[in-house]
Order: sequence, then C-alpha cells, then structure tokens
Amino acid sequence: MPGLRSGEAVSLSALPVSPANDCAMAKSRQVVILKTVNPADDDGDGLPSMGSIDEIQAILARFNTAHDNAVAGRAADMSLLRLHGPGLVAEFSTSSPEVKQIMVTMTDDDFAFPVLARACREQKWTLMDPESGQRLRF
Repeated sequence: MPGLRSGEAVSLSALPVSPANDCAMAKSRQVVILKTVNPADDDGDGLPSMGSIDEIQAILARFNTAHDNAVAGRAADMSLLRLHGPGLVAEFSTSSPEVKQIMVTMTDDDFAFPVLARACREQKWTLMDPESGQRLRF
C-alpha cells in the first residue's frame, strides 16, 4: 500500500482489523489522519500542522461531520474534541491551537471510507493504520 499514487483504487479492506477494536454488534476500525509530507521535505520537527481547530472543524463540517454539543464525558476531561460523521467518530486534541493528527474510529466502513477518502484527497491528507503504520495517500 505504501507509494499509492493519486487516482489508484484504494481498498480499506487491505488494512488489518484489530481484535481489540471488535465489538459484539459490528467491527470498528481506527485510522489516523495526518498531513501528507514529502519525505524529502520532512524537517524532522514532528508532525506538521493540519490547521487550526476552527479550520479543521470547518473542513470536516463540509463532510457532514460535527460535534453533538455534549460537554460531559471523556472528551471534556482529556481536552479532546469529538466530531460525529457518517459512519465515523473523529477525535483530536484541543490542548494546542494547531491540529497535528485526527484519530478516526470508523463504525461503518461503507459510509465512512468514501467520506474520508474525499476529505483526504481534497486536503492532501494521509490515512494511517496506527497498528501497522501503513499509509494510504490519495
């Protein structure tokens, strides 16, 4: 999967499903969204910024992904913003003004993957499987 070129067919089934992420009703899968970086341009200073918290919320809102206005729970305690979208839940830290990565739990691959693929293609983001390190570039 590394080295996919724009326009090539991508299948999420190539990414492994973790038994730890399985639930009784349906399988969920986690991926991380990162800003795509050319290895030649990587300065080694960690992950590049994807944008401000407000910019990321605005981008994801175009893909029918927004918060549910619930303040209580784990997200409030850990400075995480949780956004709900079609077949997915996206979480990212609010402890810094810049978003460096987004953790996405896909609850329904059939709905979530086309949305994620389109967002990644438009924003030049990369999906990464956190267990294997495999990246899908669009």
